[in-house]
Amino acid sequence: MKIDYFIGTIRAELFFRGCRTLKDRRGHLRSLKDRLSNMGFSVAQVGPTNLIQRAWLTAVFVSGTEAGVKRVLDKAEKLIYNPEWELIALEKDILGDNEVLPDWEQI
Repeated sequence: MKIDYFIGTIRAELFFRGCRTLKDRRGHLRSLKDRLSNMGFSVAQVGPTNLIQRAWLTAVFVSGTEAGVKRVLDKAEKLIYNPEWELIALEKDILGDNEVLPDWEQI
């Protein structure tokens, strides 16, 4: 059985100029992670977690269509561009292109 699926990833490096404590930064990150999760992403903070003014996030979204993944990645990118922090780097990728999975048993 052929199953089409597409996995969209977005990776961002953020700089929080006004943050003086990890608690300040966590508030911004929690808000962003919650908003991405509400869009259907699985989100994780990656990289060093003890830096007060910097953070790295990776978010993943899965859909049955490439157009669906592109649309959601574009919305996420707009969300990440935010005046509350400085965006240092952003990368988007789409994986999966008509990959064939082993046949699944019919129940």
